[in-house]
Amino acid sequence: MKNQGRLLTALVVALLIVIFALLNTQSIEISFGFWKFSLPLVLVLIVSVLLGVLITVLMSTVTTLRLKSELKESRRKNAEIKNNEKKRYEEELAKVTAEYQRKMNERSTKKTQTD
Repeated sequence: MKNQGRLLTALVVALLIVIFALLNTQSIEISFGFWKFSLPLVLVLIVSVLLGVLITVLMSTVTTLRLKSELKESRRKNAEIKNNEKKRYEEELAKVTAEYQRKMNERSTKKTQTD
């Protein structure tokens, strides 16, 4: 069903393009620097649209690649921060545990001395 909808949409768009081409067949003269040439209006319009699409795709690709690079760098930094925090936490836990053990040992030795 989904593919039929896509096919129908593609057919409608193709039909609109054909109608557009048939309605814009007059020839226009284009001056490009020292060159002058004559082309059908529909061809000029389609080439202009395709060039616009190409430029847009290229610009968005550059932006996407830059954003992916920034995301990768952010993830790397985040992982590094997490690892550093984990190490710091483990060191602090080891200190607290050692201090606790020392106090417990002192208590137990005091208790055995008083008995």
